[in-house]
Amino acid sequence: MNIHELGKKLGNASDIVITVLGDYCLDKYLYIDTEKDEQSLETGLIAYQVTKKGLYPGAAGTVVNNLRSLKVQTLCVGVIGDDGEGYELLSVLKKIGADTSYMITDGERCTSTYTKPMRNNTELNRLDFKNFASMSKQTEQKLIENIYAAVKKSNAVIVLDQFLEENCNTVNSSVRDEIAVIADKYPDLIIYADSRAYINLFKNIMVKCNNHEVKDNGESMYQKNKKPVFVTMGENGTMVFDKDGSHKVDAIKVEGPIDICGAGDACTSGIVLGMSLGASPTVAAMLGNIVSSITIKQIGITGTATQEQVVGVIEKCCK
Repeated sequence: MNIHELGKKLGNASDIVITVLGDYCLDKYLYIDTEKDEQSLETGLIAYQVTKKGLYPGAAGTVVNNLRSLKVQTLCVGVIGDDGEGYELLSVLKKIGADTSYMITDGERCTSTYTKPMRNNTELNRLDFKNFASMSKQTEQKLIENIYAAVKKSNAVIVLDQFLEENCNTVNSSVRDEIAVIADKYPDLIIYADSRAYINLFKNIMVKCNNHEVKDNGESMYQKNKKPVFVTMGENGTMVFDKDGSHKVDAIKVEGPIDICGAGDACTSGIVLGMSLGASPTVAAMLGNIVSSITIKQIGITGTATQEQVVGVIEKCCK
């Protein structure tokens, strides 16, 4: 299957069910109107006036947002807090048509949130909420039960391990061990992990990382798990390591201003959808590069790509 054949199969994306397991965040953009700045009577500092906000699912939610834009059925599996940000996150996930029935609300956790003040189309210092302690064993057990329930309905599973604090978030050591068990139990199931800090701890599954995160080379990572390895390199494309060796997949050239926020998650969405539709790892990586090339042109939001946009890029840029 080449990229043009895969483009024609995108119409079947609505038949695909993908579980997205991992760290769900709320991306909260606060848009500041500079003409309404006022001086605080209490501090003398300038008080910025927020006149609009944008709410988007972030981290694992960014993957879901991209999959839903491509018409894929998605099952969300993760843990959030019993707080306002959790309410907003579930609302935006439901709004895009994602299945949130496997999400767990835990009053002892906070909902991870990236608050992004935007002034003159420039992002100021981000304000983050995240967890710095482990989830309870009770929540962990319920999470593992939900993973198994979702897996039974899925063509593929994407694991998104967002944070650097080990065992403080959804994808902890117990969850990683269970994923390895699931991979053995369901050998034909596509399981793909993206981790910022612990990619070397995943076993028996496909992995994705970027060139800044790789300590060992892709070939050794492939030999460890005997599953395809994807290494994203920004404008230099993607390296794929599989049973046939190593392959470089060129990036799609993008002109004008870009916003790379969420580009890796967009690429993940394209790769896993491509493989779910029967593409080889190399052709799937090409689809991932196309999806990310569309999203990075969307400034100040967490972008997505539609089937129509993807087909347009294939027809224009892929010979």
